[in-house]
Amino acid sequence: MVEVLVRWYWPLLGLILGLLLSAYYLKKTPERYASTATMLVKQNRATVISQDQVEEIDMRSDNAMNTVVAQMGRVELLEKVADRPDIRAIENLVPVRVSYLPGWLAGFFGAKVQEQDLEFLSGPSRDAIVSMIGGRVKVSIRRKTRLLDVTVNHEEPQTAMLLANALVEEYLKELTEASKGTRTSKSEGLLQQAEMARGNLQEATSALAVYNRALGVHRALEERESEVAELARRYREKYPKMIAARAKFAEVKEKFMEEFRIASSSGADSDYWKTALAAANGEKTPEEELATARRLLLARTQVLDGETRSLMSVFNSILVTLEETKVNSINEDLISQFDSRARETALVTFPNARNAYGMGGVGGVACGVGLVLLLMRLDNRFRTVSQVEEETGLPVLAAVPILDEKRLEAARKEGARKSGTPEVELNGAKWSHDLVFRPGLEKSLYAEAYRILRAAVTLLGDEKERKVTLFSSALPGEGKTTTSANYAMGTAKQGRRTLLIDFDLRKPKVHRQFGLKRAELGKGMAELLAKQATFEEAITPGPEENLDLLFCGGKAPNPGELLNASRVKAILAEAKEQYDHVVVDSAPLLAVPDTRVLFPYADNPCLVVRANVVPKMAVVRTIATLEESNSPPVGIVLNGYTESRRRMGYNYSYGSYRLGRYGYRYGYGGYGTYGKSYGAYGSDDDEE
Repeated sequence: MVEVLVRWYWPLLGLILGLLLSAYYLKKTPERYASTATMLVKQNRATVISQDQVEEIDMRSDNAMNTVVAQMGRVELLEKVADRPDIRAIENLVPVRVSYLPGWLAGFFGAKVQEQDLEFLSGPSRDAIVSMIGGRVKVSIRRKTRLLDVTVNHEEPQTAMLLANALVEEYLKELTEASKGTRTSKSEGLLQQAEMARGNLQEATSALAVYNRALGVHRALEERESEVAELARRYREKYPKMIAARAKFAEVKEKFMEEFRIASSSGADSDYWKTALAAANGEKTPEEELATARRLLLARTQVLDGETRSLMSVFNSILVTLEETKVNSINEDLISQFDSRARETALVTFPNARNAYGMGGVGGVACGVGLVLLLMRLDNRFRTVSQVEEETGLPVLAAVPILDEKRLEAARKEGARKSGTPEVELNGAKWSHDLVFRPGLEKSLYAEAYRILRAAVTLLGDEKERKVTLFSSALPGEGKTTTSANYAMGTAKQGRRTLLIDFDLRKPKVHRQFGLKRAELGKGMAELLAKQATFEEAITPGPEENLDLLFCGGKAPNPGELLNASRVKAILAEAKEQYDHVVVDSAPLLAVPDTRVLFPYADNPCLVVRANVVPKMAVVRTIATLEESNSPPVGIVLNGYTESRRRMGYNYSYGSYRLGRYGYRYGYGGYGTYGKSYGAYGSDDDEE
């Protein structure tokens, strides 16, 4: 969200363009007039006998009303309207299409536009009329009523009125024809259902009649069975009454089995018995066979009895419905009718200026925000302090403005003129223009940025415990050497004994800042690491009081082999004993592995990031690499920063005030090494 606010000018530009396009649209679009015809949809068709007649659509529901609305927009209905002679006789029924192309662009499509005009002059086709009406008709339901408003808009008020009335008339005609056909088809369907129900009822009744004799014998069997059970509770098996009862029971069982065999072999229900007897077939005792016969007979008779009752109920219902249909056919009321016809109106309903401007403004702002999000997605550079802190998770210790040579020189001369201080030279050569603690620039905004960096590093902890400050970068050309030199000079200005060490043995640049060439240097870090010189022999007095320099020394054939961890630790320990503060300029982290050896021994390791240049992923990868080795940087120096006054939100540079006409909003051209591949770093042969 902050980044969107930072680029507020894009949504604003989108809003302006959206409003301009809306004005252009309103100017090119012809005005239209709307006319409305109202149709009443009745709740139900009147009936003489039944008030609960079931219809295909219950007009009391909202779904039914919505169905009617959908039917009004059918292509078939629109084609019937387009085929009406009174509609086709209307002049300018289908207006000529509006071209929204500007005049200077319309010339490229002139031939196509002329062909369209000739087509309309020859008379609109049926499809053209249907398409025009379909795009301009709107059917709506009045809330809590059964009234439908059919609204048609057109450039001519009278044409809009005729089209609205024609739509309702054609729909009512369809309903009348459908109602007649429905009554006829309904009567025929009821007669067919009645015949089918009668046949099914006769079949079920015939099958049930076959089992009546068997059911009578079964009832007698149940009585004898109950009698035997009752006597068994009072008498023994050989008692005369008991013997007589069992004989009668056996006689009834034999008679039941005979009747069951006759009923099961009847042709009226043969399909059922084939399946049932096949499932029950097997070696059984007489008692088991009797139990199976009783179970199958009772089950089948119960099913047939239920089917007979159900079929009788259905048959009676069909007969009643058929009689009601014959009586109700006397009433010819329709389910819909005209409530009010459309009339001409002088009220312009389209286009709506408020809606057009609203949609144009909202759409423009949305496009502006979308463009901002796209730019954010495509932007692979750090632009603001807030971006660096949010995406790296590290604090920005200082935001250093771009050091433009022309503006720096102008500011130096102006400052020297006011203070009366002559230009300072070292060994006959001028200092690099990047050094901002020269006479005339000490009170400039450029020097103030490094004072802020100095203060930020001081606040990291106890100065006696955090003496070594190291500056490195992800890629070459981000300004780490310039930052190291200016930071060291700023520390020396405070009266603290400071040592500036050039630990970049592959492509050293500290000596260039002070106008020296490598061939002119004596012993330095290369000899100190190789134990060819003592610490005191490698030190060079600096051009400023309290500032000493430890240059790179001679060219080393194998710089990576010289950076021994124990030797580096010993050198930094000796430097911390003799100086109040030690500043280390190192090689880029992604270009060569040398600096990874130094990072664990630095108390204040800092990462220099060049704004608007270095890719974000290079910085993120560098920080991740350092965190994996348990030596993360304490903060970031945003170098080459330019503050845009158009930006809103966390867009600040520490000390972003102006100093006369020598402010820091200026161009830059001093970084020339960026853009080389990682492998290209490692030589200073082009120094001369």
